[in-house]
Amino acid sequence: MSEHKPVLVVVDVQNGFITEHSQPAVPIIADLVRRWQAAHGDIVFTRYLNYPGSPFERLIGWTKMTDGPETELVTELTPYVGAHTHVIDKYIYSLFTPEGTQLVEERGWTDL
Repeated sequence: MSEHKPVLVVVDVQNGFITEHSQPAVPIIADLVRRWQAAHGDIVFTRYLNYPGSPFERLIGWTKMTDGPETELVTELTPYVGAHTHVIDKYIYSLFTPEGTQLVEERGWTDL
């Protein structure tokens, strides 16, 4: 029987993606992160970064999320960045970038 190694993946909860409609989810996510960390669980935060010439810029003219405060994790999550956490910056809408995939494999996480 193989050992299960869970990790909590918190995807793109960044200032630039939060709206009046998504804001109510932030305290719920922060509470989940707080409880997961209190149980000594591993956590991965992902941050989406747009870049000059990206498909979003070329096709729809979207130039947000390139730098500055809009790319940062919401302030409710920043106290939890540290022990047992990893932050993956990515240019696609998936954790499974080369860096993310390598981290999952190195840590042996089985349940994401």
